[in-house]
Amino acid sequence: MSETSIPMEEKEIKLADLYLAKTLWPFIKPYASLLCLTTLLVFIVTFFELTMPILTQKAFDGFIFPVGTKTGALFFGFEITSFSTFCILFSVIVLLWFAVDFFQSLLMEYTGQTIILNLRRRLFSHMAFLPVAFYDKNSSGRLVSRVAGDIENMNDMFTSVLIFIFRDLFLMAGVLVILFNINLKLAVYLTALVPVIVISIAVFSKTLRNAFRTIRQKLSEINHRFSEAITGIKIIQTTSSRNGFLEKFRILNAEYFSASLFQIRIFSIFMPFIGFMGVLSVAIILWTGSFHVMDKSLTLGELVAFLSYMKLFFRPLRDLSETFNLLQNALASAERIIHILKNEKAAPRTHLHREPIGKISHLSLDKVGFSYSGDRPVLKNISFCLPRNRSIGIVGSTGSGKSSIINLITGFYPPGSGTIYFNDIDQRVINIEDIRKRMALVMQDPVLFSGSIRENITPPGTDMDSAKLERALYDANCDFLFEKFAGLDTEIEEEGRPLSSGEKQLVCIARAFAFDPDLIIFDEATSYMDSNSEQKVHDAMKKLMKDRLSIIIAHRLSTVRDCDSILLLREGSIREQGSHKELVALRGDYYHLLEKEKI
Repeated sequence: MSETSIPMEEKEIKLADLYLAKTLWPFIKPYASLLCLTTLLVFIVTFFELTMPILTQKAFDGFIFPVGTKTGALFFGFEITSFSTFCILFSVIVLLWFAVDFFQSLLMEYTGQTIILNLRRRLFSHMAFLPVAFYDKNSSGRLVSRVAGDIENMNDMFTSVLIFIFRDLFLMAGVLVILFNINLKLAVYLTALVPVIVISIAVFSKTLRNAFRTIRQKLSEINHRFSEAITGIKIIQTTSSRNGFLEKFRILNAEYFSASLFQIRIFSIFMPFIGFMGVLSVAIILWTGSFHVMDKSLTLGELVAFLSYMKLFFRPLRDLSETFNLLQNALASAERIIHILKNEKAAPRTHLHREPIGKISHLSLDKVGFSYSGDRPVLKNISFCLPRNRSIGIVGSTGSGKSSIINLITGFYPPGSGTIYFNDIDQRVINIEDIRKRMALVMQDPVLFSGSIRENITPPGTDMDSAKLERALYDANCDFLFEKFAGLDTEIEEEGRPLSSGEKQLVCIARAFAFDPDLIIFDEATSYMDSNSEQKVHDAMKKLMKDRLSIIIAHRLSTVRDCDSILLLREGSIREQGSHKELVALRGDYYHLLEKEKI
């Protein structure tokens, strides 16, 4: 499978957790100090929590059922003889506990959300520079799952999981130390159960990790299928294929349901098991502890404190199981995100030490060959030259390689063989962004984004005045925007609504005017249009092509007949080349296609 695809959709990716942590560290590092402060506050909160059973013991043994003849309690070296003073101290500790816990929760959420903010920004920025080959091999539904679902899925890991793991481990360690201080024999009984619990956590966590990986995979496939159905809803309804799509979705949904049930079954076994171990330990301690109370080797307050600490000990175990639930889910998502971030072909092809290029004055291809998959060549030995201020038309049947030439010129794919020259400079030694800033691409399917017309035609990062933008609209025959809509302030919705297909294409040409490119490429720009819209687009194209390098790809020969040179492609090779008159006089394939078009 190609490196540009996301293989975890089809098979399991095994990445070591340490590798995941190492890769995620750059996102955590800027906030390490905040995380350390949060962890410190968590330890303080845990310390307050550990003091509660001690205070309960002091209340029982010092005041409620005093041990000996004298009432009172010794607390951190201070002797308290008044029960009211003791209650005030208890209340102060509880208030401090609440205050520290509040600030700890606030700081933890802020830190986690900031990490997620930067991680989402980094992933989106990274994906914006991915080569087109990556998007050809991965569906939009799956990629949306990466940016939205998986990033959000990691939110719990940064806002609670990591911190709470430290808290729970610290709490358990503190409880064990205190239990051994209260009664060594009872603590030994309790710790005998710890290895069983640790082994069960290890086994269940591995099973849960695999289950969550499957769940994320199935959810991603559901998003893909749903996105595909929405995009092609008109075809689904007009071809009466609704039942087929529903059946495929039903099967996929059932697989997701089964994977979710498996995870629930595993978790429903694990949680009662931890609860059973807790009840078993309480029974053992009550049985043995009662004898120690009767023979005066253990006070009632110590037994109550011991039971309270046992509850504290098993609560983190239950929390840890839930935390591992979230952690396994987050790690399964982290694997997918890291795979995209670490994809070797994902780096934008820009380099600091590349040849500078000014205005693009001419373009040439020298014996260029190309293949998408490596086994079947799409282009074979393509050579042509586009001189200054000239136009070239490329025609041929579907699959002949017309759009592939554009993909190579724009740098969406590197040529497999041969060389592409801009101003006699090899494309490979030019910063690809410098080339793209000097060209404009008008595609077969016009693409407009949600927002105003102004936002759609203004080059990003530039501040263009309204007069120049309106001039671009008029040059592109977009008068209708001022007649029927609100001009530059016309709001565009999803899929370019409320504009028609021809109107959207004219706005795309206006966008090309605004960029003022040196090289303009039209890729089937007049397809699927009525004659009136096509005439307006042709007129706008002519104005845009003036004094520029122009490449026109078309099915209809009438679109390219005015080009200075025309290439006829067949099966990835140039079969005929020349002007319209020259090719007609040749009476070859071009001539026969022209005759068929007249019929």
